Amino acid sequence: AKPAKVNLKSVKAAKKGKVKVKYKKVAGAAGYQIQYSLKSNMKSAKSKTTKKATYTISKLKKGKKYYVRVRAKKLNLIEDDVYSKWVKKSFKVKANKKAKK
Repeated sequence: AKPAKVNLKSVKAAKKGKVKVKYKKVAGAAGYQIQYSLKSNMKSAKSKTTKKATYTISKLKKGKKYYVRVRAKKLNLIEDDVYSKWVKKSFKVKANKKAKK
């Protein structure tokens, strides 16, 4: 059976081109897969896996709009691992404020 869909709590911009992704833990999930991309169709997306309920994405381009998606992973000893459906959200990385002269 597939794990339940992830409840994506928030995607908040942190400082210096970083974004913190928070989601609720799914019962029976062995981990979570996170993908992020500049394109809404997730082409050329970067992928990360974690066991925690939060993940900080760093080295993002300032002032750009990104798309992030998260899904739960359940280990399956007989076949390939089983994943839940993707949960997708967009966010914009804060640009640096120009210094006053």
